[in-house]
Amino acid sequence: MAWLLLLAVVIWFILFLRKKLSFKFSLSPKSLDIKPIKGLKKLSDHMEKSLSKSYMGNVEERVMNEIKLKENEYSWRLLDLKRYFILTSLLKESPMFSEKVDDLWHHMLMFTREYDDFSKEYLGSTLHHSPNLKKSPEPDVRGFFDWVYGELFFIRKENIKLYKGFYRFPVPPNIIDDFKCLPENELIELYFKSDSQYMATVLSLISAMKKTAKKVKNYEKSVIQEMMRKRKNQQNYNAMLVPFLSVSYFHYDEFASYMKISCKISSSCTSCGSGSSCSSCSSCSSCSSCGGGGD
Repeated sequence: MAWLLLLAVVIWFILFLRKKLSFKFSLSPKSLDIKPIKGLKKLSDHMEKSLSKSYMGNVEERVMNEIKLKENEYSWRLLDLKRYFILTSLLKESPMFSEKVDDLWHHMLMFTREYDDFSKEYLGSTLHHSPNLKKSPEPDVRGFFDWVYGELFFIRKENIKLYKGFYRFPVPPNIIDDFKCLPENELIELYFKSDSQYMATVLSLISAMKKTAKKVKNYEKSVIQEMMRKRKNQQNYNAMLVPFLSVSYFHYDEFASYMKISCKISSSCTSCGSGSSCSSCSSCSSCSSCGGGGD
């Protein structure tokens, strides 16, 4: 029997490698594929104009000479790096969770003068590179990042590939409570850049997140898993936001089980994390005691 088990493991590993190696990047969208958030198109256009064609041409040439990429992969990495730059202009904290996107950012930094010109044109100050040295993301921070990403951008399989998946880490219930209950000015103080020149976009994003937060519902595990399965088959990844937040809010401690995630990936299956103390906050009357998530 032992050899049968070993054979099964070997076959599974071979199939896993074949699937991983066979992934193909489709043609990337000509635009950043953004959601209809007020001011986001203007912000996106401004960021694009801040990147000179000669600068980005030099970056692409450097990357293609030094890294072996799959067909169309460079354009998808660039798309997600541009999306990340948008996040940095809105969020108080915006960690980098993709090694491949971060690698492209590093290549941009090699052109010091051009990068400095881009930063000042786009943000008015230098956008400093903070390498993500942690092998595994901070679960609570990553969960919030995925929520914001899903509100701003349409998610495709290529984005999932570059970020090694979305919705694998829960959003602490206290953060969801904040968006259900707190006024805009307090949310800006907790989560967003209060001096952002794109405040109209921040306010529109907050409005979208509030609407999503109010849709959370205590679904049965089987219902959640069926919802996620259907949306995955339809490749409608943005529609996973509500079930993702629902499990985060009502079943934070059982997130991995509900979402069928291995304990090796999600730390929520072994510990509650910072959101555990707020798992009982199920109404606006108690949200003030939850505090802010600080993400």
